[in-house]
Amino acid sequence: MKDNCILTAESVTEGHPDKLCDTIADAVVDACLTQDAAARVACEVMATKGRVSQNAIIVAGEITCDGKGDIRWEVREALRKAGYNPWKFTVFVFV
Repeated sequence: MKDNCILTAESVTEGHPDKLCDTIADAVVDACLTQDAAARVACEVMATKGRVSQNAIIVAGEITCDGKGDIRWEVREALRKAGYNPWKFTVFVFV
């Protein structure tokens, strides 16, 4: 290792928007791999506040999988596990 190396770390709580988006993306990848071990998933998740007077979760990307399952259900389940009411979110899926 170089002598002039700087190490940094970030820690956020489970409900933090960045962490929540990562958790949702992981849930989508896990669901695809459960259905198809050879699945290829490029998934981005974005969260925004105030769109149409509600919170919005946007899942976008490319998924190559024998069965994509119900991505909206995966998103809502991840929201529920993080302590949110999943029905207070509008979920958009573009894959």
